Amino acid sequence: MKNKSVGFTLLEVMVALSICAMAGIAAMQVAGQHINHLSIVEQQAYASWVAENQLAEITLSDKWPPKNNKKGNEEQAGHKWYWQQKVVKTETADFYQVTVIVFESEKYQEAVYELSTYITKSNPK
Repeated sequence: MKNKSVGFTLLEVMVALSICAMAGIAAMQVAGQHINHLSIVEQQAYASWVAENQLAEITLSDKWPPKNNKKGNEEQAGHKWYWQQKVVKTETADFYQVTVIVFESEKYQEAVYELSTYITKSNPK
C-alpha cells in the first residue's frame, strides 16, 4: 500500500492567502472611503452653520444695504472658518440677493459651502 499525503500544497496555500489579502485590501479601501465621506459631511455641516449664522446677522442688521464682498471669520467646532458675502441688487427696489461663501482657508480659495437668500429692507425710512 502506498502512503498518500492528505492536505494542501504550497501553491494552494499561497493562492488562498493572496485571495484573502486582496479581499482585506478591498475592505480597507471601502472603510477608508466611508471615513473620508463622513469627514466631508461633517465639514459641510459646520460650514453650513457658519453661513446660516452670517445670513441671520445680515437679516437682523440695521445697516442697509448689505455690504458686498464683506469678509470675516467665525469659530465653529474648534475650527476657524472664513466667509465672504456677495450682494447682488435685483430688479426690484430694496430687494437683494445675498450669498455667503464659506472657506476653510483664510486665502478664500476652494469654497466648502455656499448659501444664498433674498432680503428686503424691513423698515423703510
